[in-house]
Amino acid sequence: MVRCSIVLERRLSRHFSTIFICGIFFTLSVLIFMSFCNMPCEDKTYAAEHKDGLEDEELGYWNKHIFIPAKNISTFLIILIMSVPGNKQNRAVIRETWASSLPKEVIMKFVIGVGDLATDGKILLSEENGYHNDLLMLQFFNESYTSLTEKLIESFKWIDKNVHFQFLFKGDEDTFIRVNVLLEELKSKPKNRLYWGFFDGRAHIKTKGKWQEKDWFLCDRYLPYAVGGGYVLSSDLVHYIAINSKVLKVYKSEDVSVGTWLGPLDITRVHDTRFNTEFRSRGCFNVYIVTHKQSEIDMRTLHFNLKETGRLCNQESKYRNSYIYNWKVPPTQCCIRNDSSVP
Repeated sequence: MVRCSIVLERRLSRHFSTIFICGIFFTLSVLIFMSFCNMPCEDKTYAAEHKDGLEDEELGYWNKHIFIPAKNISTFLIILIMSVPGNKQNRAVIRETWASSLPKEVIMKFVIGVGDLATDGKILLSEENGYHNDLLMLQFFNESYTSLTEKLIESFKWIDKNVHFQFLFKGDEDTFIRVNVLLEELKSKPKNRLYWGFFDGRAHIKTKGKWQEKDWFLCDRYLPYAVGGGYVLSSDLVHYIAINSKVLKVYKSEDVSVGTWLGPLDITRVHDTRFNTEFRSRGCFNVYIVTHKQSEIDMRTLHFNLKETGRLCNQESKYRNSYIYNWKVPPTQCCIRNDSSVP
């Protein structure tokens, strides 16, 4: 018996390191298994990164959990400007005007599809991005004026996967944004379920032309939507669109599509007349936060005015009436331009 004990002791000593390491791995495996067993049934991964969506008990759990997916970029507001490869001058104007000194809480990206772009074009864009670091190049998207909605979806999917953010602003190359004002306003807005812009609820279905909707059958008008010259979505709504993109019906107009996708949701829609974002500018008022349909000269003039005088306009002017959206009546009666005092 003594001899057997000695032999066993020697063998254990010889394999101590192996047994010790195996024991550590076994213990870790048990702990990891138990942690997953105790996880909430719902998928809280997204909410873990957007802590306002968590209950206190869940927040405590996720703060201690080691498997929260990491995102490469973090910002309060991300601005997406839809662009195309050849519009380098348009991008330069934006960089020299309203985006020349962005606050630290804001990131801007020009969204460009490069899927079928020639090698020379990709090289030029890579050089531009190497200098400015503000291009979001969609590698598998082919640029087309008739596929803007698909481009928006691909943008949202990339943002949702790679950026930790609170709000997203979508605009165009001819959109002028007073970023500081937008940023301050957002700090007092709801952090979740926010859809903010200039809404239209009585727009007729396009039956001809480049915006013709052949597959629209929901009703005889478009559902209320924030017009596409510029609007804001909270991160949870961007996430909703991104994860459901495979089953969302795509329409020609991206702004109509977003309004339709969000139509059934219990969200906060904010109609703001300071968003001059219709297909035709309503003029110039110093209260405007976003102004659409601006030429290069217009962009530089607005930027100069703000820098020199603190006011947007040389002289306030009105080209057409605006309206206050009436959410208490049917959409076809929502938007009557009968008050000349509305900017």
